[in-house]
Amino acid sequence: MELNLNKKSLEERIALKLAIQINNNTEIDNLHFVKVKYGLEVLIINLSKIFLILIMAEVLGIIKGTLLIMLSFTFLRRYAFGVHAKSSIKCTSITSFFFFIGGFISKYLIMTNDKVFLIFFIIIPLLYIYAPADTEARPLLGKKFRMKLKIKSLLSAGFLMILVLCINNSVLKFCISYGALCESITITPIIYKLFGRGYKNYERYKKVIC
Repeated sequence: MELNLNKKSLEERIALKLAIQINNNTEIDNLHFVKVKYGLEVLIINLSKIFLILIMAEVLGIIKGTLLIMLSFTFLRRYAFGVHAKSSIKCTSITSFFFFIGGFISKYLIMTNDKVFLIFFIIIPLLYIYAPADTEARPLLGKKFRMKLKIKSLLSAGFLMILVLCINNSVLKFCISYGALCESITITPIIYKLFGRGYKNYERYKKVIC
């Protein structure tokens, strides 16, 4: 099969070349080839985003705070999921904007346990009501599967809250709490509407998979 690499993005070209190399060594079938290529593409895109955000954070002098926010955000997102922007550039721009705001605020805001409780009083109900929130590209099929993700997201939030309450450093308290709050907001219907994305995408398939 002849492939036109000129019409593909840099990430797609790199992922395709790596997938071809893997295929040459293991001789995987077409379905697995597509899966490998897609997985590599997602990995490359995400790593490039992280690298770019951290470089910008270093220039702004807020890399430690930004890194903590990213880790907290990702820790919760692996179960709660959430909205994705329609383009990689838009996603990186919006994500870095809110991460950087948090990094700057962490330098000046004195974070107390009362404020931690207030933030998680917002986070936990949002997770209970809306998690997990899927996307058109990755609908979360199966009621039991979604319930498991909801429970895991709530347990993850509970773990983060306990961790933050045990930390005495105000910057650490804020960054971890802020990252979790950002993630919990990305699963709400209003954010999906603002991004122009479909919500509860699994409902298109629930007649097939319960």
